[in-house]
Amino acid sequence: MDAPALPSEKKSALFPSVRRALLLTLRTTLICYVVIVVLAMLFENRLIYFPDKNGVGPSPGEDVWLTAADGVRIHGWYFPHPQAKATILHLHGNAGNLEDRRDLVRNFQQLGVNVLAIDFRGYGKSDGSPNEAGLYADSRAAYDWLQSKTTADKIVLHGESLGAGPACELASTVPCGGLIVQSAFTSARDMAPRVLPIFPKWLVRTKYDNLEKVARITCRKLFMHGRRDEIIPFDMGEKLFAGAAEPKECEWFGLGSHNDLWISHSKKYYSRVAKFLEPFGK
Repeated sequence: MDAPALPSEKKSALFPSVRRALLLTLRTTLICYVVIVVLAMLFENRLIYFPDKNGVGPSPGEDVWLTAADGVRIHGWYFPHPQAKATILHLHGNAGNLEDRRDLVRNFQQLGVNVLAIDFRGYGKSDGSPNEAGLYADSRAAYDWLQSKTTADKIVLHGESLGAGPACELASTVPCGGLIVQSAFTSARDMAPRVLPIFPKWLVRTKYDNLEKVARITCRKLFMHGRRDEIIPFDMGEKLFAGAAEPKECEWFGLGSHNDLWISHSKKYYSRVAKFLEPFGK
């Protein structure tokens, strides 16, 4: 008859089992992490862009169809003003489509300016699928179309949220009269930890490096951001303003969140934009 195992012998037998369990857990965790990272890389654009293809009603102005440099067909709305002092090119954020900005762009026109608002590729009635290079091409097509309507010094770019990326790219490569940066991030890589905390930001291929670009944009600039922005941190707006070249102005909204600046703070919002546009009427 075998003698019962001593306590020390039981511990010796237990340690290899615990070690194997830990190694298995670590191996499984690592595999899961790698799978998540690979999937995030494969579907990066789906984590950035949330286009809505439906619900775009009739244009309150004129329907415009543009063709980007790569051949993609882009839809937009154009609102001419009979005594326009400038023209706003509106570039919207990463979700929805033109219909969600109907009131915004119509109110812009009432400030005494022409307005061209486009749906990026993949949004609304526009063809294609969104990506960084594509949004740059769409914005450039809109700018080129406006060149037949007005002069570059009368074009004011308005980039909302993600749309600030194409707006900053455009302002850094072509002449324009002004740039309005609203609720924008410093770069797509800086936003990555907020969207997917476990994803290494250096693996993000999409750049939208607004912070780098505003430092060399020489036209007049207005930065607007809500202090209670729940999507893009307010401090990113502050960093963009601090890093921007002169001339520059800012307007911070104490109770403003990400999607409601022109709704919950309509009087302050539109009066601030109107003030920025004043020099164009002189």
